[in-house]
Amino acid sequence: MEQLRSRTNQSKLKCAAAPPPAVKTDKTEASDAEKKVIADLKQLYMETINLDVKMQRDIYNMEKSYELKHNEIFDKRKKILDEFKKQNHGDTNTTENVTNFWLKVLKASYTEFIGKEDEKILSHLTDIRTKHFNTDVVKFVIEFQFEKNDYFKNTALTKTYILNCVPDPEDPLSYDGAEIVKCEGCTIDWKRPQEREKNEQPSFFDFFTPPTLPDDPEDANFCDINAILQNDFELGFYLKERVIPKAVIFFTGEIADCQSSEGSDSESDTDEDSDAEEEEEEESSNNENNTQVII
Repeated sequence: MEQLRSRTNQSKLKCAAAPPPAVKTDKTEASDAEKKVIADLKQLYMETINLDVKMQRDIYNMEKSYELKHNEIFDKRKKILDEFKKQNHGDTNTTENVTNFWLKVLKASYTEFIGKEDEKILSHLTDIRTKHFNTDVVKFVIEFQFEKNDYFKNTALTKTYILNCVPDPEDPLSYDGAEIVKCEGCTIDWKRPQEREKNEQPSFFDFFTPPTLPDDPEDANFCDINAILQNDFELGFYLKERVIPKAVIFFTGEIADCQSSEGSDSESDTDEDSDAEEEEEEESSNNENNTQVII
């Protein structure tokens, strides 16, 4: 099931690119009998696609049916955190302790920029939930719930991800499972909008205003915006599938797939150092072997 659901990481949107080089094929014309066999095989493949569509829908419906049970557990989690925060609201450690549980969870898992001003706002974040919808449009909503604060009037900020679960009528054989095809943010009712407009630095709250992809793939901004949306789709799925249910081990640092940019840089540097060491060892080994041959 995890393998099937992970397909939603892949967006249907593709960046305009040069066509792949032609593949050399046998120019021998297929016989009528062969053409009929191929047509029959494609028809069978189409049946597997239709079955996969139904299975994907059943999986999503099952996920929706368990939402209530998950929320019962998450309600208990929220109650524990709320009670602790009431008892320890005056604690001077403002970013690392349980009173700022969700702030630390996001700092440990979120791949984008979280600035100092964002941290002040996110200290008022009380919960993150997902809601599933499976009527006319299949979609899920990530809801960030906030206590009353001095920054905006919203009690919740939402991000909606819309899924495509059916083949393209014009090219049904290209269907490769359910996929996120669009995301929508929400309007933040800032209490001091002028200050926000003056601040041109990247912010966590840019997450709620995703760019709109141009209709024309030849548009100069198409590839850049498409790349941003691809990252956004992956992040939405990651928050839904990993961060929200596993929040406590993100908080403690026990989870192994932490995606913070700091961790990624560290891992990258480690990998580079490791590769360099391996190359040196290999070169040293080769030199020793060469010396032995000469002797």
